Amino acid sequence: MKKINSILSLIFAVLVSVCFSSCGPKIENSSISETLTPSLSKSEMEDEAWRMEELYWEYVQNIDTVAYKTLWHKDFIGYPSFGDGVSDKSKIASWIPDLHKDPDLKYSYKLHKKASNAIEDVVMVFYDTDYFWTDKDDKVVRKETYKFTHTWKKVDGKWLILGGMAAEKNQYTLGDES
Repeated sequence: MKKINSILSLIFAVLVSVCFSSCGPKIENSSISETLTPSLSKSEMEDEAWRMEELYWEYVQNIDTVAYKTLWHKDFIGYPSFGDGVSDKSKIASWIPDLHKDPDLKYSYKLHKKASNAIEDVVMVFYDTDYFWTDKDDKVVRKETYKFTHTWKKVDGKWLILGGMAAEKNQYTLGDES
């Protein structure tokens, strides 16, 4: 009798398992990943996108155009500060080597976050970047300031730039306070 009860319990467990796996609602793989990924708050999304901007500039500083290009969505289109028109991902890193072309000058930068805005699953970031070139004595010999905006979206767990724009801000000669 004990053996029959064990067999019946096993059969019942198998039937319950089969019923839950085949009778319950079907869950698509994408739903599972969305369910398992906790939702981020607006400020958490904005912070993550800002960290991506900081990484972007580390790649620029290190002339790492290969890693830099991994930040861009394959269908990216934007209005960069170089050239006269829009650009796709294929040309997006072309400006980086020019920042470092003078071997007697060291390129560096400073970021000035102006605003960010998360709307649903997209984050727009707005900031200025000061470019500095210093000589061997660490004296700034040239400075430029650009304004940037990037639109980021997390795709397959990775933040990517969907679109953006950059432009040079009004410039003054070094030492000119006006």
